[in-house]
Amino acid sequence: MGVQVSGLIETRKALKQFAPDLFAEMNKEIRTALKEVSDEAKTMVQPSVRGLENWQDKGVPVISRRKAKTPLAPNLDPFPKYNPLVIRKGLTYSLAQSKRNRQGFVSLYRLLNKSRVGAIIETAGRKNWGGDAQSQSNNPRAGAHFNQRIQGTYGGFVQAGSSPKDKGRLLFKAYANNAGKAQDAVFKAIKKAEYKFMTTTKNDRLGLAA
Repeated sequence: MGVQVSGLIETRKALKQFAPDLFAEMNKEIRTALKEVSDEAKTMVQPSVRGLENWQDKGVPVISRRKAKTPLAPNLDPFPKYNPLVIRKGLTYSLAQSKRNRQGFVSLYRLLNKSRVGAIIETAGRKNWGGDAQSQSNNPRAGAHFNQRIQGTYGGFVQAGSSPKDKGRLLFKAYANNAGKAQDAVFKAIKKAEYKFMTTTKNDRLGLAA
């Protein structure tokens, strides 16, 4: 999920090129703000999902059912096992500019749920509460059962934006609990860096004129 800040690409480039100290100071403050959200999300990760004990990672390699039948087929990774350590490790943030999405937007500062299993906990049931129609399970109610057990352990979705996709159980919940403090801190860090940069360059111009 992206922290919404627009019109800053050129500002970041100017700071990085002409005022690297201010750029580093700004990034340090932004990291602190984003880390507060990702750290809270990590505290929400449960040791297991009640009713899905067979999903727990027991350290045994898993082979995709489809890949076992077609071992040379690409992109058939097995469904990830539940591992709280993997989930926590994947809850992080980034200050790197993202690629443009289909709408032409980029994110400069992002909160990330990078693990596959973490993304499952975050969004399971958000699109299909009754489960995926293309599921390989022999039980037609397996998807609904899976989603219900996750929700029973983690609670329902928490809305953290205006889009139907802006809701989840980990990062979205932590971001909503943060009540905008992280985004305000990001804006404050940027504005402070901009002000210091403009003041410094103005003084430099005055000094040269004198």
